[in-house]
Amino acid sequence: MKITKILVIAGLLILVTLATQQVVAAPQASSAPQASSTTPPAGGQMKTPEEVVAMMDSKLSLTADQKAKITPIIADRQQKLKALAANDSMPRMQKAREMRAIMEDSDTKIKALLTDDQKTKYAEMQEQMREQMRQRMQQKQQGQSQAPPQQ
Repeated sequence: MKITKILVIAGLLILVTLATQQVVAAPQASSAPQASSTTPPAGGQMKTPEEVVAMMDSKLSLTADQKAKITPIIADRQQKLKALAANDSMPRMQKAREMRAIMEDSDTKIKALLTDDQKTKYAEMQEQMREQMRQRMQQKQQGQSQAPPQQ
C-alpha cells in the first residue's frame, strides 16, 4: 500500500512536471546532444513560465500580446501545481482531480487567447503529450510487473 501511494505521488509529480515543462516541447536545432523529451530535466526543475511560453511560441507563433497574457497564466498554473504536489494531507485521487482542474482552467484561459489555427496546433500538442504520458505509464507498469516483490 505504501509503495502504491509513493508510486502514485511520483506519477502525479511526473505529470505536474510534464504539464508545466513539456506543454509544447519543441525540438532544438543544435549539434549538442539533447535530453529525451520524455524525461524531466536533471533535478526535476520546472521550466520558468517564460521558457514554457518560448516553447509555445516556437510551435504556435504567438504574438507579443499573446505571450504577455499567457506568461502569467503559466506562472499561476505552476504555482498551483507546486502547492498541490506539496500537499501531503490530500488523498491521491483528490490530488489527481485537482490537478486536472488546474490544467483545464489554464488551458481554457490559454485557448481563449489563441487563433483558430493556433487552437488546432495546441490541441495536437496536448494529444502528443497525453500519448507520451500513456507510453511512460505503460513502461513504468511493465517495469513494476517485472520487479521482484518488495518486503
